[in-house]
Amino acid sequence: MMNKSKVKTILVVCLVVVCGVLWLFWGNTEQKVVNSENAFVIDQDDPSSTEVPAGETEKKIYVHIVGAVKKPGVYTFGKEPRVIEVIRAAGGFTKQAVRSSVNQAELVGDGVQLVIESKKDSKAKKVEKGDQESSGKINLNAASKEELMTLPGIGESKAMAILSYRDTNGRFQKIEDVMNITGIKNGVFDKIKDYIQV
Repeated sequence: MMNKSKVKTILVVCLVVVCGVLWLFWGNTEQKVVNSENAFVIDQDDPSSTEVPAGETEKKIYVHIVGAVKKPGVYTFGKEPRVIEVIRAAGGFTKQAVRSSVNQAELVGDGVQLVIESKKDSKAKKVEKGDQESSGKINLNAASKEELMTLPGIGESKAMAILSYRDTNGRFQKIEDVMNITGIKNGVFDKIKDYIQV
């Protein structure tokens, strides 16, 4: 039979072990709570990655670039890029690009379509502008948003829709093509038909 001193020693050792286990358990749980409040998701494989609060997904900016670039398409960015960054992502300008018409320092927001004008497009626009000035009519293929907004019944949203249609589908072939745009039907067309040309 064990003497009392051995029993006391065993009890003390058991008590220390139990306290140690409890301390480790509660200490780690508390640490996990603290960490979860201030946690960040960091991509260890990418040293340039930014810290994003846990539970939040990184915001992506989608930009569609078309025209005189080597690789037109949709590109994604982690933050709002400058125009020059989008052009670089698209492989750079082609030889036909009109660089002077592009503000390369401008910030680009999500969902924007960048159109890089070519020399051919630029010449065609100048001819159309000349025709527009001589006739006094707004050319649907060359007019700016502000010029389109001078037409009766055409506000900013319809003017933007005309520009978007033109960028997506190319030149208007006849003035009636403007009725392909949502919100521009017979009533609006009757108001503007005497003031527009293609």
